[in-house]
Amino acid sequence: MKNLNLKYSLLIIFVHSFLWGSTPIYSSTFTGRVSLDPEIRHGVLSNGLTYYIKDAEDGSSKIDMRLVVKAGSALLDPDQYELQHVLEHVAFKAGKHMTMGKANSLGLKLGEINGNTSFNFVQYYIKSTYTQEKRDIAFQLFQDIIWDLEIKEEYVDSERSVINNELAHRGRFRASAVINGLESGMIGRSPETPKDIVGYINSFSIDPLKRYYKDWYRPDLMAIVVVGDMDDVDEMEKEIKLKFSRDKPIKNPRSAIIDYSNYRNLPPQFISLEHPYLIENSKSRTVYLRLNLRQKTTLNEDGLEILKNEQQRKLLIEMLGDRLIENQDAYNTNFNVISRFIHPPELGLQLNFTIEGGSEKMVLMKTMQTLRQLRTTGFTKEEFKEGKKKLIGYLSKTDTTKIPYWADNILSHFVYDIILPPHRMTLLEEIVTNLTFEEFNRFIATYLKTDPDDIDIIVLAPPRHRMLSYSEKTFRNWISEANELSVAPYSKLKTPKELIKPSTLANLQESAIQKISLPLPGTKEYLFGNGVRVVLKTLDTIFNQNTKQQNSIRFHGFTSAGVRCYPQEDYFSALNSAEIVRNSGVGGLNKFELKKYLDSKDFKGSISPYIEYDEAGIRGSVSLEDLETALQLVYLYFTSPNSDSLAFEDWKLKATSSLVLKSINKDDFRTRIRTILGDYTYLPKGTKALEGVTKTDMDRAFTIFNKIFGNAGDFTFIFTGNFPENKVLALSQKYLGNLPIKIDEMSCNHLTTKRVTLPKPLKTSMPSTGYMQEAKVQLGYISALNTEDLNWKKEAKLKLLQFLMNFSIMQEMRFNSEEGGSYNISVWLNLQKSRVFNEVIVDFSCSKEDADRLIKVVKQFVESFNNNTIDAELLDEYKNTAIRFLELEKNEKNAISEKLYDYYKLGRPWHSIEEEQEYIKSLLGEDLRNMARRLLNVSPFQFKMLSAKAVQ
Repeated sequence: MKNLNLKYSLLIIFVHSFLWGSTPIYSSTFTGRVSLDPEIRHGVLSNGLTYYIKDAEDGSSKIDMRLVVKAGSALLDPDQYELQHVLEHVAFKAGKHMTMGKANSLGLKLGEINGNTSFNFVQYYIKSTYTQEKRDIAFQLFQDIIWDLEIKEEYVDSERSVINNELAHRGRFRASAVINGLESGMIGRSPETPKDIVGYINSFSIDPLKRYYKDWYRPDLMAIVVVGDMDDVDEMEKEIKLKFSRDKPIKNPRSAIIDYSNYRNLPPQFISLEHPYLIENSKSRTVYLRLNLRQKTTLNEDGLEILKNEQQRKLLIEMLGDRLIENQDAYNTNFNVISRFIHPPELGLQLNFTIEGGSEKMVLMKTMQTLRQLRTTGFTKEEFKEGKKKLIGYLSKTDTTKIPYWADNILSHFVYDIILPPHRMTLLEEIVTNLTFEEFNRFIATYLKTDPDDIDIIVLAPPRHRMLSYSEKTFRNWISEANELSVAPYSKLKTPKELIKPSTLANLQESAIQKISLPLPGTKEYLFGNGVRVVLKTLDTIFNQNTKQQNSIRFHGFTSAGVRCYPQEDYFSALNSAEIVRNSGVGGLNKFELKKYLDSKDFKGSISPYIEYDEAGIRGSVSLEDLETALQLVYLYFTSPNSDSLAFEDWKLKATSSLVLKSINKDDFRTRIRTILGDYTYLPKGTKALEGVTKTDMDRAFTIFNKIFGNAGDFTFIFTGNFPENKVLALSQKYLGNLPIKIDEMSCNHLTTKRVTLPKPLKTSMPSTGYMQEAKVQLGYISALNTEDLNWKKEAKLKLLQFLMNFSIMQEMRFNSEEGGSYNISVWLNLQKSRVFNEVIVDFSCSKEDADRLIKVVKQFVESFNNNTIDAELLDEYKNTAIRFLELEKNEKNAISEKLYDYYKLGRPWHSIEEEQEYIKSLLGEDLRNMARRLLNVSPFQFKMLSAKAVQ
């Protein structure tokens, strides 16, 4: 590293020698300052602004740039609720020289510029700056945010409805956000939430916003972070010094140090609140309970002790989570307990409960007994060993070559003073490896509080719920009662020793196998004696030990049997059958026993059977080491699915739980639209799905599942990834080659594919099912589907058209709009293989007052887009992006698997990625304009969902 004074250079050499010499990296002596990784260029300018530069050298030519402000919601004054977020929005419009709209018009794409806020920071980031021109744009945007924001009424007014829309979009009116707001106000990390959030956002004065900018957007609280594959770190440092050394005098600067001592010294807190955002007679009966096990003293952490305690906290959360899950591992219980640390973590441990069914006292007492058991006896050596193994495995697999790894860790170094020494992940591995059982149990005892006076309690319940009638004394008495019960020694539940009995394994016969002589390029195809077809496609990726990533395999087995094969009375039994089986387990092991077995094998993969409208199958993604276990699971799903009435009742309980109501409005909106359009291929969600639970028969569900999966001769399995073909073929032959077959063929005559007569375009408004702050709007440009619309060339053009429309509509209706209205407006195309018509959909949400105005704006935009020439420069930009994506897909297992699926399941002609790249290169603006004219030259369907009161 250059430009270090002699003293600091000697310190770096000393620390580096101490940490990385012949002695182990880890030392039991943790005190003392630890140097920043010398591969990070770091400095502080004369005006106080900090900079970090890290050359990631990943060969991508991408450079990500961030401006971090060490000030978030925790520094807001009482009259500034949410204004750190408002300023983050306004900053992209109010720059004197550069705005987001201007940056996008100069070549940056949607999603490359963004920002976010937290309790302790605000950050603005620009991704993938491939060129110097883009980096100049980024730096100019950052300069304006630091020195030259023109905070005007018109900019603020244009973002008011957008902010409200985003709050609704991101769930600010859901229970979790409400309880977070209650906690934040209690701790003192943000102002009290207004009773009328929408009204407040629509009417706050601009003066507090200007004051927030003046107080906290100061160079001494800011950092420029540049991470990526750059040619010259010295030049980047010179550029930062040149562009960001300007002074910004601040009279009487306020302290940005956040003091939580007041919260620590408060008596135990109690808050009980009726959920303010539920409609009358809501189906939601969930009680949300939060316990903060408060730390009244601050841990004195220094040097490597900070890293050690960070890892011990991660280990505690993981191991405590496993203990708490054991309390939940039973059918027909409807509660969840999740542990995490309060923010900031030195304030203590937090337990989050969601409870239904009237078991609140039992759940609370049982959880407190678990904590008391741990305080008394600690974790077992076996738990500690397993916990360390998992954590070390996670640390060892962390890819330290990626840009986000460095950018996120640098942000933590600047904002939270988390040390970032050389070879950080290797150091963390050694710290965890050397952590002893005794010191860990001593450490966790400081966080596990069971005294009622050490615990803050927050309750959020539906209107008129009996939990709201309980006093603080009642809750604390429950906790005291749990403390008085005797504590039994912990006894871990037994873990099954095997998935498949040895006698069954011994009887698996080697299947006959036939190699197909006309496979696709780079693909091998085999037909087993039972009719199962296996396709192997190995990719050219080379296993890179430096990134510590395991070889991974994706497999997909499928058949054309599906829901359509059954009469209407069996519709929901067929649709839900795979989920019912997953909830019941396989091979005589229930789902809890199955999970314990897989955890004991450190199985990290996913295996999922499914049944859809015109298809059923099973998908899996695993490491090579887990492939045999995965194929054993596949074998059991086909041969030994459990039929369990208790598990079935549990599935019904979970499928109708209040927790599934979180997306009820979105699901109902989409389902009602598809019903109006007559799209019989769409599988219902929301209220229709809830009603379908009562129409699901357990016996019919298992009969249907066994019928479909009992005839493996109809299945094709596609394997893609980086693997030795002989091993995968041998395991497939052993397990897939022994799957059952039946002589009687599936009959799919009940719901055969049919033509849809599209209704005439219409306008309709529908009421929401649950509480909804915003209006949902969808405009659908829908036309007849021709056979030629289902080829890959048309789909390549459709994707480009979608990119262009998305960019243009966001520019016009979001970034350059003077009136604003919608946080996220998007254009999407229905590219489902089973679609029954062409669809170009414009989706957005907004206030009900803005809905009709924005519908007109969308229609005008589509008409203009349909008539105007495609911007050649923008088209080239997105063509190049699409070509880069395709280049990555050459060795991307999911993308290749999907192409093989199109060939084997849908009979689509095979084409190479190189062909697709060449085709995209050849496309002209006129090609897309002709497609747009064909698809958009129709009157749109207009759908709105409004709150039930608004519709009335």
